[in-house]
Amino acid sequence: MVKRILIIGLIVIAYGCIPTKNDYNMFRHKPARFSIKPNHNKNFIKYVATSAFYAMMLTKSHIKKYNLENVLIGVKFYDKGRIAHFRGIDFNSLESLDPKKAIMGYYNYDNKTFSIEKIYSGPALIGSTHKLSLSEIILEKSSKDTLFIRNFNRSVGSGNITKYIRMDLPKEFLIYKPDW
Repeated sequence: MVKRILIIGLIVIAYGCIPTKNDYNMFRHKPARFSIKPNHNKNFIKYVATSAFYAMMLTKSHIKKYNLENVLIGVKFYDKGRIAHFRGIDFNSLESLDPKKAIMGYYNYDNKTFSIEKIYSGPALIGSTHKLSLSEIILEKSSKDTLFIRNFNRSVGSGNITKYIRMDLPKEFLIYKPDW
């Protein structure tokens, strides 16, 4: 009897660790999978706007190396500590900013540091693996129009700093809500 309860308990715990996929085949993980807690501090608005898209500024060599000509990459902040990481945004298409098509993440501002975390899929020998990627907005360098984000624990470029430029969005682009 104890053995059955233990087995059922392990199955329930394991099920909670398995990500689901949404309609656009994007992985959705439970908040417990993240090391940071979603933001509840209203002061985050001093640094980021939920009505803007922050476009990643890439170097010409990076664009050429990874074949990113005409590909807009960036992030959008939402309420309740949620952030979406987009790739291939087209401002002529309203649906391109649907967060269901983005990599999910969370942010947290504690009046000292502004942390961002996402889970991305990486190749593995069998299937794929999901890795946490932790970043931090460098508050001393950032402004309302420009964010400087330091990326941590990446296998390539650990500690590198990426610049993001704010692009205000028209109201029609603000209709979407994250599905996490």
